[in-house]
Formats: sequence, C-alpha cells, structure tokens
Amino acid sequence: MAFLELDACTLSFGGLTAVRDVSLAVDAGELVGVIGPNGAGKTTVFNLITGVYAPDRGTIRLDGQRIDGLPPHRITQRGIARTFQGIRLFPNMSAYQNVVVGHSPRAGGLLGAVLDTPRAGDTRARIAAECEALLTLLDLTDRRDDAARTLSYGAQRRLEIARALATGPKVLLLDEPAAGTTPHEKREMMQRIRWLRDHFGLGILIIEHDMRMIMELCERITVLDHGEVIACGAPAAVRANPRVIEAYLGPEQS
Repeated sequence: MAFLELDACTLSFGGLTAVRDVSLAVDAGELVGVIGPNGAGKTTVFNLITGVYAPDRGTIRLDGQRIDGLPPHRITQRGIARTFQGIRLFPNMSAYQNVVVGHSPRAGGLLGAVLDTPRAGDTRARIAAECEALLTLLDLTDRRDDAARTLSYGAQRRLEIARALATGPKVLLLDEPAAGTTPHEKREMMQRIRWLRDHFGLGILIIEHDMRMIMELCERITVLDHGEVIACGAPAAVRANPRVIEAYLGPEQS
C-alpha cells in the first residue's frame, strides 16, 4: 500500500463531473507528477486530498488511514501540506511571520503560533528555531523581516514552500511551483525539490505545466483529461502514449 492513495475518487458539481474514478498513489520519498490540459481536474484532485472537497465516491488514505471527509485542518495535522497555483501568502506579514503561521497546526492554532499564547504546544524558542531553519533552507534569510508582498515572484514561491514545510508534512503537494519563474529559477526549483524530498523523506505530488521540468523531475506521472486518468507511468512511457500526445502533449512534445 502506498503512503498516500486515492482509490476511484469521483466528484461532481451539480450535473458536471469534475473527476471520475481517479486513482493515484504516492509513496514516501517518491516524486509523482500530475499533468493534463486546463480544466482536466488536477487542482480538484489536490482539493480532494486536502479536504476542501469530499469525494462522492472512492476513498483517500494516508498511511493506511482514511482521510476523505476530514476537514482541511485535520488533514494538515495528519501530515499533508500544499502550495497553491495562485500564491496565497499573508502579504503584509513578514516572511518569518508567514512561516510561523505555517507552524500553527503544531502550535495550538494561528494565534498560539504568532503570539505564543499558553495554547502553543511548543516553546516559542523551538518554533523560532525551526522557522529560521526553513528560511535558511529556502534561501530567504536575507528577506526574513520583509513583507511577503515585497518579495520577488520566485521568492514568494519559495516562501509558500517554507510555510508548507513548517506544518511538518509527510506528503507535500506542489501546485505549479515554477509558474511565473525564470528558467534559472526553474532549474533551482527542481534541485530544491529533489533535495527536500531526500532531506525530509517526503512524498511529493506535483502539478506542473512545464513539461521539461515534470519529465526530468518525476519518477511517475499521472495524466488527466476531462477528469479521468488516461495514462500513468514512467515519464518515457507517458511521453510516448498516443492518448497523451493527442490530448495534451501534441506531436512536437512527444
């Protein structure tokens, strides 16, 4: 059994089926990609995993335990963290404060993390040390006290990852982590994702439209089209799959 496993998940909104019988798996220490055309259901799958939606049918398990139907904060506490396609930082808070907020599921809630109230489970010193370490890992130490809105787009992407890591995840979901970044930043992001996987032993699930990045980075790739899985396998097999070429890659990408 994989560490994170979706089994035949279906979700509909009214008469529209967003995803149908989607199954995928991520093991500890594994890098798995999710690709497909716009509207294929990729972000919906992330929303199912993180509890934004509950599947109409199917199950989601983390470390053998069902998590479908749990509220998002409980799923975060179980060990799943995510970033977003559209960056969702607290723009007027400092980089450091944003990471501290990420620590809040382990520190008695948001106010407990920021204000160090008695609800905080860890001491303020321990929280601070962990958050400073994450800023260092993501090359943000020199922007520690700057408001998140003043950071470059690439730095904001890294800050979102630092905040997600502050929750202490076992599985990290990255929704287009390289979107809007330069080619140099994309290359650095690839190296950073591999290092984080190895250093923390994370299972990482990635949505990404940059095909060169996803093909180089991931051991396995799941392809969605119109809410259904049309292929799953190693990058070379996915790249050569006729259904994937027709639906998404096109002959020039194959």
